[in-house]
Amino acid sequence: MSNLLLVDIGGTNMRHAISSSDSNEITDICKTVFSDMTEFEDKLENLIKENSIDELIASVAGPKINESIAMTNRDYIFNTNEITKKFNLKKCYLLNDWEAIAHSFDYVCDSIINIKEGESYNNTVLYLGPGTGLGASVAINNQFVLATEVGNTTNSTKSLLNNFNIESNTIVTLENIISGSAISNIYKLKANTLLTSEEILDKYVQKDPIAIDVMDGFIKSLAQSLSDLALTFNSGGGILLAGSLMRSLYPMIDKNDFYKNFMLNKFDSHIDMLNLISIGVITKECSPLYGNLSFYKKLKN
Repeated sequence: MSNLLLVDIGGTNMRHAISSSDSNEITDICKTVFSDMTEFEDKLENLIKENSIDELIASVAGPKINESIAMTNRDYIFNTNEITKKFNLKKCYLLNDWEAIAHSFDYVCDSIINIKEGESYNNTVLYLGPGTGLGASVAINNQFVLATEVGNTTNSTKSLLNNFNIESNTIVTLENIISGSAISNIYKLKANTLLTSEEILDKYVQKDPIAIDVMDGFIKSLAQSLSDLALTFNSGGGILLAGSLMRSLYPMIDKNDFYKNFMLNKFDSHIDMLNLISIGVITKECSPLYGNLSFYKKLKN
């Protein structure tokens, strides 16, 4: 038996939990804040020593190239060989954070609430979540997982800006429009006040006109982008949205309006296809940690 440390690493904190090679459960789920990467390494080392960890499974925000991930919001590179040696581990596994979320399905499937019903016609599922940035991944047969960099694409962004009645002559990526950071930045552009996406959601509930303008534009852009991505990846197994922003936002979404925007400007043949695609929200927290364990179990089996 190996003792496992499951870690999901962001820019300022890490969520972590404990499991073992002969268990399907995780325990001691916790969020730890760190100010810099030296403090992060100290905290990680303590967790490994205190729990007699043999193997580490870590999900990190950033593209995985070979056995390394360069963080998108920190000047820090994770490398499996270096981590294994530095912390005296038997093995270290690195996953992109959205790769981990796509592996979490078996652990989160009971927590999914649908925005749009559908009927599966293949086993390809698109996972997407607007957080600090915009993460996305694709899973086929709940086994093969492809992490994407959809958030950094630019093809559709000029037209999506029309949903907010704004124009830009600079390069705009999809995550500049669909993310928590985008909500804050667009609100600041319109109100000259910098608020968090959570604060803007509160104002949206309170019927603040600018918050309504921003959030309605955000929801419309999300639906239209999901439509294009559903066709891009042929996600006949459905679309699953994850993250704290979507957990907070989904009760406020008008399902009829969302459906109309999901179908907007599509040919009849594609409308038939999109009608079959379900869209759900994963309401279970810490899905990357469950995905880390699921990835490990699949690997060992």
